[in-house]
Amino acid sequence: MTNKKAVQSFIRGIHAQAGRIWTDGENLFSYGLKIGETRDGQKVVFNYTASGEYRSKTTSTHVRLAERCGAKLIEVGE
Repeated sequence: MTNKKAVQSFIRGIHAQAGRIWTDGENLFSYGLKIGETRDGQKVVFNYTASGEYRSKTTSTHVRLAERCGAKLIEVGE
């Protein structure tokens, strides 16, 4: 499975894993860090990118991928 397919599964609410990114359908994780969740039916992803609370290049890539797939980008702690 590709990272994109794992993120698309998160958007659809389906369990999936691709390497170091996985979802239980409700939450999205990158290397064990929760980077996304479902809030009132909407998928959101936390800004763990260079413009937010940066963690790593890979996690930043995962966040941007989730955003491109339809998750709403919000600030960490929002």
